[in-house]
Amino acid sequence: MINVREYELLTLETGAYRDIELDILKETLAAWKDRPGQPYELIELRDGMTLAGFCLFYRAPNTEYTYDIHTFVVGQDYRNKAVGPRLVELLEQQLLERGAFTVIRIETSKVKETSIADGFFESCGFQNIGHIPGFYEAENDYYIYVRAVSSRPVAAHSEAASGED
Repeated sequence: MINVREYELLTLETGAYRDIELDILKETLAAWKDRPGQPYELIELRDGMTLAGFCLFYRAPNTEYTYDIHTFVVGQDYRNKAVGPRLVELLEQQLLERGAFTVIRIETSKVKETSIADGFFESCGFQNIGHIPGFYEAENDYYIYVRAVSSRPVAAHSEAASGED
């Protein structure tokens, strides 16, 4: 049996989420629990029985291969460790099982990203495609990151794009 409260507590522990965001997360987790995969899906990492981190994601509306990360949380005891990168790796693997190419997006704040690790998303190969300084409050900027992932070798993409075979 899934304990949604466990995910809520891990998120609360980070100190990065406001009350309204925690309420939205509770609603989203309840929707996921009632109907997994419609639209939300969950990847988690555990240290034995202890939840170390999780990623809640969904396919972006009106797209075939773009996925949005709704929530990406790493417990404070696992900050700056391999949990965050491993969650990204598991997400990529799962999405590439559905097709040879996918785009992953996340909108986040500096406080949320720092709760995982400093500069986390860029260190995992995401490109920063949007930044609004002080959007949430002073020293808490808004960011949007994107990462294109392919199961094909990079050289095959450039050859196909240029029309060479």
